[in-house]
Amino acid sequence: MAYHHGDARTALVAAAAEWLEEVGAASLSLRGVAERAGLSRQAPYNHFADKEAMLAALVANGFRRLAVELRAAAADKTGAPALAAAGEAYIAFAQTTPALFRLMFARELVEVANFADAAGASADAFSVLSAVVATLCPTEQVEEVSLAAWCIVHGYATLCNEAGIELPARRSERARQFTRIIVTSAAVGLDDGSTSMKEFQ
Repeated sequence: MAYHHGDARTALVAAAAEWLEEVGAASLSLRGVAERAGLSRQAPYNHFADKEAMLAALVANGFRRLAVELRAAAADKTGAPALAAAGEAYIAFAQTTPALFRLMFARELVEVANFADAAGASADAFSVLSAVVATLCPTEQVEEVSLAAWCIVHGYATLCNEAGIELPARRSERARQFTRIIVTSAAVGLDDGSTSMKEFQ
């Protein structure tokens, strides 16, 4: 099949994303991805300088997808319910695409700061969380409370993937317990944190 320039890049990224979940980032290769996409072995080098550049494209797509899912989860909500929904969406994303989630934060494989597209997508995903937190606390505390909430949700999601702490049968109750912790963290920046907790409960 003949591909246009843009189509070939899209096909390569799609093939890489699919293969990533099967074998992990360390086992991906440009040539292997090309073969999986049905392209010549030279094709990846027309679009990516090296393997890191290809992985950076996956990272960018991952953060874009995460931002979309966080926005959708928190849509039509504010305050504690929005933060709770975003937290659960973050966990679901991590558990649905564990290899991609791991890659997005694996600096030994991709230095995101060196790739503008990936760095921008990462910042956008964080801005979604910050927008939710902004409905919970004073403006001057949004950044630090957002970072605290992110650390909590990311740590929990990572433990789910790497240590198997959350069994499918216990998903709902675990998620509820987890989101209460996030809301408590965000409420630190409020004059009356108990209001937010009551709103969530």
